[in-house]
Formats: sequence, C-alpha cells, structure tokens
Amino acid sequence: MPTEEAGYYETLVARNDLDTPWFKRKIRERVAAVSGLLKTGQERVLEVGCAEGELGREIKTHFAVTYDGVELSQDSALARHKLDQVFQTPASQIEAAPYQLIVSFHVLEHIARPEQELAAWASLLSADGCVLIEVPNQAGHPLLDSDRNAEHLHQFTPASLNLLLARCGFTCDELSVGHYESPVYSDSLRLTARLQPTAEHREQLLLQRFREITGGPFLVYGIGGDYLNYLAPLADSLDIRALLDSSEAKWGQRLGQHVVSSYDPQAHAELPIVICSIRFAMDIRQHLLNLGIAAQRLIGLDSIYEDS
Repeated sequence: MPTEEAGYYETLVARNDLDTPWFKRKIRERVAAVSGLLKTGQERVLEVGCAEGELGREIKTHFAVTYDGVELSQDSALARHKLDQVFQTPASQIEAAPYQLIVSFHVLEHIARPEQELAAWASLLSADGCVLIEVPNQAGHPLLDSDRNAEHLHQFTPASLNLLLARCGFTCDELSVGHYESPVYSDSLRLTARLQPTAEHREQLLLQRFREITGGPFLVYGIGGDYLNYLAPLADSLDIRALLDSSEAKWGQRLGQHVVSSYDPQAHAELPIVICSIRFAMDIRQHLLNLGIAAQRLIGLDSIYEDS
C-alpha cells in the first residue's frame, strides 16, 4: 500500500484544484466554521494538513491571527507564501508555543495511528484551546457502502470518532454530519473538542465557584445524600462554619470537623446558608424563611453546580 511507505506524502503536489466550484464551496464553509471558533480574532491557529494554505490565507484576511500549518506534501512551498509558518514534518516533531485552535480537515483518516496524532495535538494545544476535526462520515457519501480510497486507513462514525477523542483525553463540544468536502465526499463528520480538565483542575474550579457564590464563610443546611455526594468531598477545603438540619435524628452526628445541629439564630446569624438539597430545596427554603432568615442569605446548591 503506497500510503504506508516512508515519504509517500512528501512526493505529492497540487492536491487541490483551486478553481473548481467544489473547492471554493468547501473553503467557504470551512472559513465560516473556523471563524466561529475565534473568540478574539488574535489567536494562534495551527492547521494540520494545510495543503497550499488557502484556508489560512482566507482566515488571515479577516482576523489578526497567527496561522501556522503542517503539510508534508510539496504544496507546503505554496503554503509558506500565505501562512506565518509551515512545518513540513509530522505534528509530533513540532516544538511551538501553545495554539488556541488546532484545525484538521480530512487528515485523520490518512493516519495509521490516530491516537498518537491526537496526543501530539494535545501537546500543542493551550489549556483552554479547541480542536476542530473533519473526516468522512463512514464512506463519505450516503450512496457508498465503503470508502475504497487507498490513502484512507480508517472509516469513522459519529460514535467511533467521539470515542477516539475521549480515549485521547478530549471532551466533545459539538459533533455534526453532512459537511461537504467534494462531490464524492459530500457527507463528512465535523467535531469540536477540548482537553478534559484533570480531576485536580475540576476540583479547583468547583471550589472557586463555591467561594465566589458564598463570598466567604457559610453554613450548610440539609445534611443528607446531596451533602455526602456533592459537598462533603470538598468540606476540608471550604470555610464551612456549621452543619445544620431540621431532623432531630441527625443532631449530634459528627461529619468531619463538624457536629450536625439545629439552626441557632444567635450563633448562626448573618452567615449565608447553602441549602444542600436538590429535591427538597423549595421546602427547606420555605422552612428557613419561616424562621425569619432573610432570603438573600439563602443559596441553593443548584446555583453552584448549574452552568453559569
């Protein structure tokens, strides 16, 4: 198989015909897709498989981005006139500052070991960066059962592409089908994904949300399953001053540094109260209001965990 021979892609030239209507159509659609992912318009972008650099050239006419490319074929010579920098080497051999966006259109299906390629992209991506990947949807055309292109080593489905990215440490933001590459590849998958945060990073983000919303020391009311699942694992890192509950059966129980008690207006006045229940939140809220506690002191667990 020629694609498995060393240097195969380095011998190729003129992979695209820029004057065909289908090339112009796909570039138009890809410009729109990439543009929608640029937040400031000044990001560093890397296109893996940039060919002659036409997509990057179009993007650079609209945005003040740094746009680099990876291209093994002879088309890299053309791309160098259009892009900021072109690497004629695999992504795994690149040393560069992090990129906020890495894009790759119809490349991953050519690569024998896509897991290794995605690991290289992850190493080049900023912590808050995004990847945009497009590959044929199975055969790439709804009337074809199998993709017989000798250069294509893999066929992807929405499920298999999503699972591949997950195995490689990415979280899918969006996946869609029906994207156009050419008349014979009129149905392509397009996926955007980000690096999965580490467990430590997720915990720090959650602690930050608690601190921002509570504003400092706080009380916890409602010591049940939701407390044990969603707050107790963080308790040692939060400034919790007391655990409170209306059930006498829970009074006196020690959980970590605190003993569960009833609400004491003198001891617990002024501090905000996190209502640590999703199911019974409304009932607990009304109970606390009936005790004369001001509504502005009450914070629902949902307000911390829900997307802001």
